[in-house]
Amino acid sequence: MSDVLLSCRGVTKTYQEGKLTTSVLNGVDLDIREGELLAIVGSSGSGKSTLLHLLGALDELTAGEVRFQDKVLHQLSQKQQAKMRNDSLGFVYQFHHLLGEFSALENVAMPLLISGMSIKQAKAKAQAMLDRVGLSHRVAHRPAELSGGERQRVAIARALINEPALLLADEPTGNLDAHTAESIYQLMRELNQSLKTAFVVVTHDLSLAAKFDRQLHMQDGVLQGAIA
Repeated sequence: MSDVLLSCRGVTKTYQEGKLTTSVLNGVDLDIREGELLAIVGSSGSGKSTLLHLLGALDELTAGEVRFQDKVLHQLSQKQQAKMRNDSLGFVYQFHHLLGEFSALENVAMPLLISGMSIKQAKAKAQAMLDRVGLSHRVAHRPAELSGGERQRVAIARALINEPALLLADEPTGNLDAHTAESIYQLMRELNQSLKTAFVVVTHDLSLAAKFDRQLHMQDGVLQGAIA
């Protein structure tokens, strides 16, 4: 269908250590549609994070195909994959991975500077995005001076600064209290509706997953009910 943003077919991932072969993903098929909110749940070790890394071309698959915006990811060069990640994909993790020596504003502006935007334009756009996530009063603060929820908001702002078509989030509320986790969900929902960005969120939190438009379950490297 025309509104399919990302698809994967037969995606398999195995790791080889000496004579030991460990199978993590076993022929995953999945379609992600434009602007959808998708949650993937499953126990630790089920393959959720590995799948997310393959969807974003952060790891090499063993077999199968991942296609994003009509491009087969493993056929792109590393430089092309890096450009695609900076321009069209956003990533948010449980641990924010912000750069500690830079302010919130500088962290959010970084992807714009990498893509060649002027410092003045990048900072203005980063300021607008931080306003949007409710952090206009914290732009000059470094990560160590922010709360856990504020750091995640900065990470989400950075991931969305280039207005990507898809944001991949790995346990984005995993180390937050229930109230802060709810505020992060509400932020993702609002940004999904206003920017039309698709979100794929890997989580252990079943109550969080239940709020998403679609939920899938990963078990033993197999995604249950994957193609909608």
